[in-house]
Amino acid sequence: MTPTPEAIPPTSLVPSMPTRPPGAPSSGPSPSPRVPRHGIASAIAVAGVLSVAYAIGQILYWAAPDIVSPSPWVKVWLLPEPTPFRVTRYLLVAGWCVAAALALVLLLTRRHATTADADAVRSELPFLLQLATRTCQFGILGALLLPFAAMPLAALGSNFPQLLLCLPTTAAALFLVHRAQLYRRMPGWLLLSGFGWGVLIGGGFGLVMITWFQRYGAGYFLDFRRPRGSIREIYTLFCLNGAVVTELGKAAGVAVLFLLFRRHIDGVVSGVVLGAAVGLGFNLTETVHYLGFIQSAHHPAQFWDRQVVGLFAAHVAFTALVGAGFGAARWLPERRDRWVAVGGGLLAAVGGHFETDVVLMRLDQHRGEWFGHHETLSLLLGIPLMTLITSGVFVVLYVLILRRGLRAQAAGLARALHAESGLSGGPARAAVTAPEIPLLLSPRRRLLLELRVWRRDGTAGLRHLVRFQQAQLDLATQHWHRERDGADIFVPDDHQLRARVLELKGLGTAAATPSGQAPPAQEALS
Repeated sequence: MTPTPEAIPPTSLVPSMPTRPPGAPSSGPSPSPRVPRHGIASAIAVAGVLSVAYAIGQILYWAAPDIVSPSPWVKVWLLPEPTPFRVTRYLLVAGWCVAAALALVLLLTRRHATTADADAVRSELPFLLQLATRTCQFGILGALLLPFAAMPLAALGSNFPQLLLCLPTTAAALFLVHRAQLYRRMPGWLLLSGFGWGVLIGGGFGLVMITWFQRYGAGYFLDFRRPRGSIREIYTLFCLNGAVVTELGKAAGVAVLFLLFRRHIDGVVSGVVLGAAVGLGFNLTETVHYLGFIQSAHHPAQFWDRQVVGLFAAHVAFTALVGAGFGAARWLPERRDRWVAVGGGLLAAVGGHFETDVVLMRLDQHRGEWFGHHETLSLLLGIPLMTLITSGVFVVLYVLILRRGLRAQAAGLARALHAESGLSGGPARAAVTAPEIPLLLSPRRRLLLELRVWRRDGTAGLRHLVRFQQAQLDLATQHWHRERDGADIFVPDDHQLRARVLELKGLGTAAATPSGQAPPAQEALS
């Protein structure tokens, strides 16, 4: 009879930290196995879409009719060009030139490789060609994307006190989003990359495109023969434009990270988490930007709305749905179905954003009537009620998707863990043993064990335990994925994952390959 985890001493479920001989160089555990990454070209295409959208905005501005009217309220459409916006315009043109130059270098490099002699090809040319190709590709990606960070950096730098005010709540929300991955978790650097995209690239693209519409929208749609009706149309179109460009900028971040690090975004759970991280980053930039414009007397209401009540709604909810679409598309065999999943998530995000902005403006006009002009009551109850009405359904939707994904993940991991524990080699040399399975499948037990190890061994012991258990869950996850329909080359090899678990367990790598088989050679990165 197999003993239950409660009957086993905690030390039998906690691996001892690997020791090294005196004088031996210090080395951590082997890095996680890597797999080929073929998405850089598609990521550049996504960045190109953002540049094309920006160019369309500039063309519409150049072609917009001039606004000529003696009315003083028209000045709101004729504000001077913000300095960070002007800097972004110059940087984007420079980035396009750099990207074109790097594309030419890349083309010449590949052409030279095709004419090189056979001896050079067999020796050092493949490595140099790969290095030059990667350098040019990532250089093109950076040249197309980094100029969009100018406006967010200016907003965050010029409103530093507001940034410090918003950082604690944002950091707490990001931690909760990370912990929502109850089983296998994506690397922390990937989650922070999504958050950074939302802060800089997504936030910058949204600010730039919204500024463009502010500068050309009135020229196309303002009709002085019926000013009231045309202004209502402009504000509606302003909401639609804001919904499209902001969700496009955030979805581009999810798409780029999905294309570059597809192994780690392996389902709706990781997709929802990555999308929520991008949304949190965008929400931080937008909050700080707005707090810098409004009067300080309105800061508490805006902070309560954006950083407390609506922190997991609005932008987080919309981009989480986009991420869920990408996560679901990972395992769809037909290309048409993948486009439907991704497009459905983006359409839900744009529609939800537009609906929220339009309805929220109308509800805000009646908030004072609902609560009898009691500002405190209107703030504490009115804003949560408005948030529930506008974006509550989208919050419920992404929470249900996350819950369903976690259930499917738990069922798949249970099968994979039992299969792994049944491999030959004996319990003493197994990457996963039978007593460890209930612990790995119980987030509550793992959390309690982490707290006990932290109290006993400190931060170093806790890091080792988390790394070890995540390696076990990663091994089981990839084993489960390999048996699913639609498994691709982005699923790493079991032998390398098993070797990492045994190394973290302090057993070495001799038993990493069952039945005495030699592990296959690791695939080269593309």
